[in-house]
Amino acid sequence: MEENPVLQLKFEIPGTSPEAKRRLSWRGFSVEHTRISDPTPYSFEVSGELHYLALHDLILDEGEMKVDGLPPIEGRDLRNRLTYMPRHCRATGFATPKARENSFTTLYFDPEIISAETQRLYGGDGVPMIYFDDRRLRSTLEKLRSIATAAGSTANDLDDLYAETLGVLAVVELARLQVRDGRYDGLPRPGLSDTQRNRVLDYIDANLVSDLKLDALAAVVNLSRFHFAREFKARVGVPPYAYVLQRRIELAKRLLKTTRLPVGEIASATGFKSASHFVGAFHKATGATPTDFRRS
Repeated sequence: MEENPVLQLKFEIPGTSPEAKRRLSWRGFSVEHTRISDPTPYSFEVSGELHYLALHDLILDEGEMKVDGLPPIEGRDLRNRLTYMPRHCRATGFATPKARENSFTTLYFDPEIISAETQRLYGGDGVPMIYFDDRRLRSTLEKLRSIATAAGSTANDLDDLYAETLGVLAVVELARLQVRDGRYDGLPRPGLSDTQRNRVLDYIDANLVSDLKLDALAAVVNLSRFHFAREFKARVGVPPYAYVLQRRIELAKRLLKTTRLPVGEIASATGFKSASHFVGAFHKATGATPTDFRRS
């Protein structure tokens, strides 16, 4: 997804900027992690053509947000607080952060793409929600934050698949909070037939070495990403990214026992982008390093 200046920061001291800023993108989504350790006060504005959902890890000496049509909202200890701003909704404010590692992780999503995929679930512009908490939604954004802050995550296609799945989940969980009459639970659920399930599992096995995307997996069975991610887990028992990892580890085990290929070549042959990521994932899944597993 293209860059979009939904959130803009302006520090009181010219030349000051966030200590770190990282953005990862998929079709219809992007996640951005911003870290601010400098206690310099700043003003901010949120507006634009994308929906904005943020997880805050901020402690402020003082701060305030003004949202179109709402009274000013004060913010101090904003750790684990969430904010949702629909597109076209404008918010301004100021913040004086405490001297600590403050940060916020933002999920942007395109209403046109999301509306089409969720059968008009996001056809409207929604209602702003400021400094709220929801355990399920917060947990999903915490996982996205871990991916955005992990070293080398852009080179790891499994994290890419995982993050795209989490983006889908976050949008659905937000809809659960926005749709007050419970209509979301009644959305059509196409489901996966046995034929569709087998087709997508065969596709995964045939493309383990490839950069698998949620879009491509959903297209195999002609479902949207939203319905596919939910129905895949319902039929297979684990999310798509977890299943892909399982299959890659199983293939790696066979290659370790039946060939003399070096660990680096096995990493490439099983779809891992680096030997170090393969070794870490293999050890986490099996409790042994690839070398130790081969010797056992």
